[in-house]
Amino acid sequence: MELTKTQIEKVEYYLYNKYFDAIDLKAEVLDHIISDIENRMQENWSFEDAFVMTTIRWEKHFRETSSLFLGFHYSESKILVKKAVKLFKPFYFLYLAAYFLPFIFLKLVPVIIAKGTVDFINGFLLSSSLIMLSYMFFIIVKTYLSQVKTTYRFILKTQYLGLILLIMGLAVGVFDQKGLLNPVFTGFVFGGYAVVFICHHFYKKHIEAIEKYKIS
Repeated sequence: MELTKTQIEKVEYYLYNKYFDAIDLKAEVLDHIISDIENRMQENWSFEDAFVMTTIRWEKHFRETSSLFLGFHYSESKILVKKAVKLFKPFYFLYLAAYFLPFIFLKLVPVIIAKGTVDFINGFLLSSSLIMLSYMFFIIVKTYLSQVKTTYRFILKTQYLGLILLIMGLAVGVFDQKGLLNPVFTGFVFGGYAVVFICHHFYKKHIEAIEKYKIS
């Protein structure tokens, strides 16, 4: 038994009251809730009773929660966080590897660079990092101004603080006075680069979701 237009609008209003407006999930969740109601109505439930029982079942999915992978200080509905963690988990390990692999390598194999080369590397790191920070500023402004919510936008918001690693690495410098690469701050720089790559990936996904659902 299919729901009428008025009944579907009631389900949509339920989602609206839950402030559930992530465009990449909303249509999918709406379909699931409608399907659950229709299945109950097939068993001779009235729409009102089926609606009440289904929404009670779905309440747990809309409770605010957070995740270790994305940071406990960032919270959203459970269903959105669950998808965000699934999407982000591989990048979480990429981020850790970007920091710890250079750190461990330089701890085991100290690397000393000649002064002329140090100046060149420092110049390269500074210029490339400024470009990356400018690009990140672009991403932050564009996602903020659009106000369109997606799972990818939520992931992006959780990653912005990671840029502190890149800034700290550059501010302190990856070389000491003898030209020895500092494991900690070199790891910071590589970790910061990983953050930029991760944000670039999820910004592209965010834009793709907006285009898919034709939201400007």
